Amino acid sequence: MSAPGPVSEQDLMRYLDGELPPAERARVDTALDASPELRAQLENFRSLRAGFHDLTFPPAGPDRSVWDRVAVRVFRSSERMFIGIGVGLWLAYGAYELSTGRSDAWTRVAVGGMAIGVLVLFALVIRDRYRTWSDDV
Repeated sequence: MSAPGPVSEQDLMRYLDGELPPAERARVDTALDASPELRAQLENFRSLRAGFHDLTFPPAGPDRSVWDRVAVRVFRSSERMFIGIGVGLWLAYGAYELSTGRSDAWTRVAVGGMAIGVLVLFALVIRDRYRTWSDDV
């Protein structure tokens, strides 16, 4: 009998799922008998598969969408404050740019709005990470 060929991770996963034809299964069995590292890798795949099967997810529903959760967080009072500050800064900057009479004022207002939006978003992320930082440790 010839030596078995190398066994790939895909071969191990198909072996674990019972998807290999008998000849391939015998080849993997031979390789598993000869290699403790391959047996350890197969056990890792088994535990990963068991972990994935144990995962549970809340049932989807009309009130369980991602955007509903985003809306709840955005419209909390502290987020409204950050958004209000950002809009106020943008309006003040826009009024300044439009009052100076430059020819490309609308472009500057649009770019300023995007920059202020990114800064507000960045501030919200930093504040959120600061709040949850103690949970990470």
